This record gives sequence, structure tokens and C-alpha cells, in this order.
Amino acid sequence: MRLLLPIRYDQGVPILPTAMSEYVTVLAYFGELPIPLPLLGGLILGLIIVGIVVYFYILPKKYEPPEVAPVEIAIDPKVASGPKSLLGPEVRIYNVPVRIVAIVVAPAGRGHDQMSEETLRSMMENFLPQMMAVVRAHRPDVYRWPGQMSTRGFSQRFFAQANLPGEHGEGSPWSAVAGRFDHQGSGYLVGLVCCADEDNPLGQILVEQKQQWTDIVRIA
Repeated sequence: MRLLLPIRYDQGVPILPTAMSEYVTVLAYFGELPIPLPLLGGLILGLIIVGIVVYFYILPKKYEPPEVAPVEIAIDPKVASGPKSLLGPEVRIYNVPVRIVAIVVAPAGRGHDQMSEETLRSMMENFLPQMMAVVRAHRPDVYRWPGQMSTRGFSQRFFAQANLPGEHGEGSPWSAVAGRFDHQGSGYLVGLVCCADEDNPLGQILVEQKQQWTDIVRIA
């Protein structure tokens, strides 16, 4: 339905409403151009199409590295892997002696590449006191995962990959610890898969605050 705008007259001269006067002005302007209106409309449409093509196909896009799936943690919970026969520093989780069987490290945040060997070594040296001596003595499998969005997201994926026996490790020799650690201004996510000589109630432990690492994991 077309809306008819009223036209007033002043001394016999029609006064157009504002909306209509602007419309007439625009038509008059284009009517004075040497280009026919259909051709002008086609040119405008063509410019719009060219702009869309340039934006989506020609302008450089921000590079986003492809998402890489974390490497699966390969441990055999049926094989005894306690610390009884180990030499070197002793590791305790909540006062339970354990051997570190696997270490998983990932940068905090998506879009990061996997850590280099040099960065991993530097981080381990500052993670916990004597940690590199523990790595040499316990000889754990080390997994470098791509960047993870959050501590909780990383821990959930890590615990699922660790696949501890029983009730998430409780009542077995196996346990897992996961949390965040900051090193040289960057955030990292760390997971430890550990095994004791005897069954214990440790299970899965989430480090809520990075300062808790030295309270939960003790090296002597």
C-alpha cells in the first residue's frame, strides 16, 4: 500500500512535504546527469559486487594456524611404575611418594604453536625445585600439546587422556595433577601422571592457583 503525503498550497504554489521534496531533489539531480538511470544503477551494483569480491577474496586474511589435536597419552596402568627402585630426588604428592610417569605441557591460549625443546627445558627448570633432576631420574614421557583455552578445559582433556584406573585413579597407585604455571611472562598448562608403590586416595587433582604447585608436589 502506498502512503499518500498531503500537499499544501501557499498562494497557489504547491509546497511539497520534506520527504517528497528530498526525493524530487534526488531525481532532479540524477536527471541532470548524462548517464541514463538504468545504466547508473548497474554501475552502482557492479561497484558493490567488486567491493565484496575484494574484501572476501583479495584482501589478506589474518593467519589462523590449524587446530592440532593433542597427542594421546600412552600409559599402561597394569604395569607397576612406582618410585621404589628409583635413584635421585624423591617426589611426593600430598606426602605420598610417587614416580612421574608422564608430563604434558601446553601454552595457555589458542593460536600458539607447540613449545620448542629449548622453551620446554627452560620452563621445567623453573617449574619446581630440582624438576630437571627428577626428569633425568624418573625418565617420564613428555608430551607437548598445542595451546589450550583454559586451565579447566586443559585439565578435563588431560584427565580424560590419562584414563586412570578405578574411580579416576582413587584407590589405585595412579594419580594425575593438572594446573597453570607462569614462566617468563607467559602462561603454560602442566599435567603430571604419577604412580605410587601402593594404592592411595589421591586420584585427580586440579591446581586451582599456580602458587599451590609447591604445596601439592614436593621434591626432596
